[in-house]
Amino acid sequence: MQPRSCNLYCLSPEGFHRIRYWEWGLEDSARTVICVHGLTRNGRDFDDLAQFLAGRGWRVVCPDIVGRGESDWLQNKENYDFSTYVNDMSQLIARLGGAPVHWVGTSMGGIIGQLIAAKDQAPIKRMVLNDIGPLIDAQGLSRIKGYVGNDPSFPNFEAAEEAINKVTDKFGPMNKTQRKRFVEVSIRKRSNGAFTTNYDPRIAWAFKENDPEDVDMWSLWPLIKCPILVIRGADSDLLSASTSHRMQTEGPKAEEYVLEGVGHAPTLMSSEEINRITLFLEAENNQ
Repeated sequence: MQPRSCNLYCLSPEGFHRIRYWEWGLEDSARTVICVHGLTRNGRDFDDLAQFLAGRGWRVVCPDIVGRGESDWLQNKENYDFSTYVNDMSQLIARLGGAPVHWVGTSMGGIIGQLIAAKDQAPIKRMVLNDIGPLIDAQGLSRIKGYVGNDPSFPNFEAAEEAINKVTDKFGPMNKTQRKRFVEVSIRKRSNGAFTTNYDPRIAWAFKENDPEDVDMWSLWPLIKCPILVIRGADSDLLSASTSHRMQTEGPKAEEYVLEGVGHAPTLMSSEEINRITLFLEAENNQ
């Protein structure tokens, strides 16, 4: 099964930009889930999860957030912010027919999900937060600052593969086929034949211009009303055990699923991860 490649044109202060999204399953399905990737990633990260859910009758939509993957790059780097991302994803929800939708958000995708879910009459019915919460540790942000936006150049695929694997060695288990696809969607070829990362380096402007510090969004947490599953890599440096515990006891009182030996962020590719997400998303049908 292969996804459909679709375009959405979104309006920002500098004009229109094109969002590429990958759609799996039947367009008229009664159940829609939007899967949103992390900071430097893209929608193809969810291929395994999307195929499985589509096989169970879900419509699965996996966007490349602007500046990543096959979506447009913005002219003004300052427009790479959560205001733009939330607006784009709100337009995507409207394109898909409006509420309700389900949400799976990895890292940055989970921040976008929280920002939308905290709004009055939010269209999100159930939400999976993959290794992210309302408090983001500065330690993890410092690590990300060390590599994001450096615009590297690799002479060949093998060199690019080695570099990608080194940065993502804590992401969790992937078989050989999954790892190869993971690398392939992580890089793009330059006009001179060299390889580089598959995103606009300017998405990292805020990291480069500011010293990392904890990001506190706890004020949003009580405003979120939908059921939440929080997935945490036990070795994560972005979502601490204490933050996850508080997420379980306050506000929407999230369920927790911990992956031992995994850091930031779980790939959601293993059968165990996919089955746990599916169980949560479909729990409403058993109530």
